[in-house]
Amino acid sequence: MKIFILGYPESGHSDVAQALCQNSKYYYVDGINWVKQTFRVVGNDEHEEQYYDAYHQYFAGRLAGDPDLCLRNIKDTISCNPSDHYIIDGIASPRDFATLFDYAKDIVVFLNRTDNEEAHIRDYEKIGVSVIRDYCFWMSSANLLEKERWLEYNFKMHSGDSDRFKAMGSKNSVFIVGSMAKVILHLEETLGNKL
Repeated sequence: MKIFILGYPESGHSDVAQALCQNSKYYYVDGINWVKQTFRVVGNDEHEEQYYDAYHQYFAGRLAGDPDLCLRNIKDTISCNPSDHYIIDGIASPRDFATLFDYAKDIVVFLNRTDNEEAHIRDYEKIGVSVIRDYCFWMSSANLLEKERWLEYNFKMHSGDSDRFKAMGSKNSVFIVGSMAKVILHLEETLGNKL
């Protein structure tokens, strides 16, 4: 089973994915962040915005030259590391998600950080997450994707240890929680019940 942890940049998807992988049942797969590690560091006099602009041009250029770049990396990581359960941290392309996601076996988790400032989020990143969500709506409407396999969490990154929890959603399972720590705890419990 593959568990996809998705969200905008700065949504906490890497923190959640890595926290879940503290459990040896899960193997961590870096879906997108590894590309940034192949880019240069921030220059001494470079403004943060300039750096992010340069990185996004670099990323788009790599994808233009090799549309299967991230997809191949995920498939290679999975094939080289046999496991029963994979946590896939982030995906940039709806095409990659549609290729990898098995609606009968896999789980998709969207993290909606309500206090995300979106300073460095590019349109293609927002649209990519939205298209993946729309694809999940399509699968759900066609009775292909069960509500329990599509989880969404709305939370604030820095809101303390609130016990706030509300479940809702007709086509998916939407949870309003008080913090990212609560997201992790709920996911650990929910995924543990599915294994």
